[in-house]
Amino acid sequence: MDHGISLDTALARWAVTTPDAPFVSEVETGRVLSYGAARAAVQTLRAYLGEPGRVVGLSLPAGVPSAMTWLAALTGGHTLVPCSPDATDEEKARLGARFGVDTLVVPAVDHAFGFANPEARIITLREVEEVIGRAVAGPAPSVPAAFEGEVCLTTSGTTGEPKGIRLRAHQVAYTADQIRRRHRLTTSDRGLSVLPFFHVNAPVVSLCATLMAGATVVIAPRFSRSRFWSWIEREQITWASVVPAIVAMLLQTEPPEWLPGPLRFVRTASAPLPVTYLREFERRFGVPMIETYGLSEAAATVAANPAPPARHVPGSVGLPLGVSIRICRPRENNVSTSLADVAPGVEGEICISGPSVIAGYEGGVGASSFTDGWFRTGDLGRLDNDGYLHISGRLGDVINRGGEKIAPREVEEVLLAHPLVRDVAVVGRPDPIFGRRVVAYVVPSGGAFPDLSGTLRAYAARRLSTYKVPEEVVEVPALPRTRTGKIQRHLVGVTTVAGLGGLTDELEQDGAA
Repeated sequence: MDHGISLDTALARWAVTTPDAPFVSEVETGRVLSYGAARAAVQTLRAYLGEPGRVVGLSLPAGVPSAMTWLAALTGGHTLVPCSPDATDEEKARLGARFGVDTLVVPAVDHAFGFANPEARIITLREVEEVIGRAVAGPAPSVPAAFEGEVCLTTSGTTGEPKGIRLRAHQVAYTADQIRRRHRLTTSDRGLSVLPFFHVNAPVVSLCATLMAGATVVIAPRFSRSRFWSWIEREQITWASVVPAIVAMLLQTEPPEWLPGPLRFVRTASAPLPVTYLREFERRFGVPMIETYGLSEAAATVAANPAPPARHVPGSVGLPLGVSIRICRPRENNVSTSLADVAPGVEGEICISGPSVIAGYEGGVGASSFTDGWFRTGDLGRLDNDGYLHISGRLGDVINRGGEKIAPREVEEVLLAHPLVRDVAVVGRPDPIFGRRVVAYVVPSGGAFPDLSGTLRAYAARRLSTYKVPEEVVEVPALPRTRTGKIQRHLVGVTTVAGLGGLTDELEQDGAA
């Protein structure tokens, strides 16, 4: 099967045709690697990692070293296992044991201890920097042969036990090139990446799609609300990749006078984007907001709205991207059955198939998600007459109230449109009569408001069928979210959190949240 251009071929192409063009830049340090320098760095680091077949645990913050390690592993025949630099020892040990990590790329030696593998080779950030420095400053290195590597990821675990995923380098390259096409990326584009490199989004969407286009990616170690717009202006950014939680925080900033400048669009993924956020962002900043839909099981992206000047549809995650999509009758009780398409325009389970989609989870778990060559995503949605995909929520999140099925996202969209609501999660709770009752956990937009519950229930009653109106509204200071902004519904109302999960914690470190 022709998988298209590989990551190694793309890097070699630009290193030969435009060797001095900037490829990767760090927004905080100002360091820039040209395509020629990046190729030398990747080749040298590839050799430094050793013979193909190493299992490399990568636990570095976003930046040049982590970007070069990603490319070196995926083009050097290695298995890459990304891990958050802030992971607990328990998380590190679990990840290391799951995939058999034997090489650790970490900020310092003590960061390796949590992986609980004393036999593992340890490569520190300082060593990686020295290898890159030698490659850039020295003569052209001997070129080790390229071998296809892979990256091992785990699902977010928001709906159950995290599952292991293996993506081959050609799947990453395939998706990255599809993103390049859909976003109309060219050599003149400059993308801003503010997301962590231990998730699939930033390495595929920002780094590898940029590589395919021969463009430039500017990497920030973390998002900063106070510096985001200054980064856009200073670096002459033409597109940026964010998540909905970041969109919500940007809506709390004042629009700079220079907008839109060269900024063509902002792209969002990893969690549902409320339509009210999208419309307010475009109205406030005058920049198109492009919503997409991604899954680790399909190398980051399976649907995306077209970039300007083509039409993007608010409330939709766009058109299929490099995959086939069909809407099927949902599974019941997580039991696999033959796929049966629902009628056009009718809601059902989103099923996908294509070169970027895995054939199964690590160890054969979750087998009911794979049927006749199709992956059953567990997401509910519909395709409109123009082929745009609209997502209504997770199959497991649907609330069955006395036989009436309620999608939490529909109720959340309504409540988020109220000015008193900053954030909301709708879940089902046990009810002695109807089986489940609709409960909304609301983060107020600020200040005390008498009878917030009554106000919001009345507001919802004018816009929703009676059975969809929350029977209870609970005020909370924040909602439990993953680092990419997904609501952890199994923790809503169960645990007390101080912010938007790991994402907000990172934001607060620079005093910008």
